[in-house]
Amino acid sequence: MKKTWLAMAVLAMALGATACSSDKGGETAATTVAESTTAATQASESAETEETEEEVEEESMTGVITGINGDILTVLSDDDGNEKDYDISKAEVSQEFPFSEGDLVEIMFPYETTEDPVPAISVEVLESVIAQNTDPSATGTVKEADDTTLTLEMEGESYSINIANAYVVAADGIAAGKEATVTYIGDLDDEAMAVKVVMEDSYDTEEAKLNAFVGKVVQSEENNIVLESANEDFYTFVSDDTDFTKYSAGETLRIFYTGTITDKEITADKVEKLK
Repeated sequence: MKKTWLAMAVLAMALGATACSSDKGGETAATTVAESTTAATQASESAETEETEEEVEEESMTGVITGINGDILTVLSDDDGNEKDYDISKAEVSQEFPFSEGDLVEIMFPYETTEDPVPAISVEVLESVIAQNTDPSATGTVKEADDTTLTLEMEGESYSINIANAYVVAADGIAAGKEATVTYIGDLDDEAMAVKVVMEDSYDTEEAKLNAFVGKVVQSEENNIVLESANEDFYTFVSDDTDFTKYSAGETLRIFYTGTITDKEITADKVEKLK
């Protein structure tokens, strides 16, 4: 009888071990199948995404901005002379200045799209109205300065800029070690001439928004006057509201102007005689 019970116990243990081994094998198999299914699904989704991206064909147009309403640009096409609205909310935008009516832009968008407004993929400003009416500027740290020259340090490089004719906006004067924004003409690598220097302590002032040039009178007529810079260049200012004949040759004037100092005829807004 004892032998019988012993045999039955051994048989039960053997059956239990077999069951455990079977369960573990089932779990392993199930896990392997699940992992394979997940990997296959991810691979399929990735392939579908890549296929979708490859299927998006693009075309471009070049035209002039005629209207701006938030993220919607209205552009007059150079190709067919038609106006269309473009949604640039998701577009890659390449620009130096804010959009302005009159800007020449190139827009990439989905090929043969029928959406209105057209969803833009990218927008590049080819010609900016603001840029055409703005003198270039550079921001850096003043390394040293005297009455005629300022050394501006930017990204480890130093640039010598002539400030003899500059309109200076600064609460405490031009100070070494302080940040400044210099509006200039010419090449920074070849002693550019500053027309305006604004120190960081005056960035938010109304004066900093104005443009002015300081020079000596060469000749003056009723509606125009010519000033000479320290490097002997000449600049002609015009105005229908100012009689320039009251200013004599050799006098130093500061003329506030609109537009850019490189215009052939610069629009004068206000004239101040300096001592």
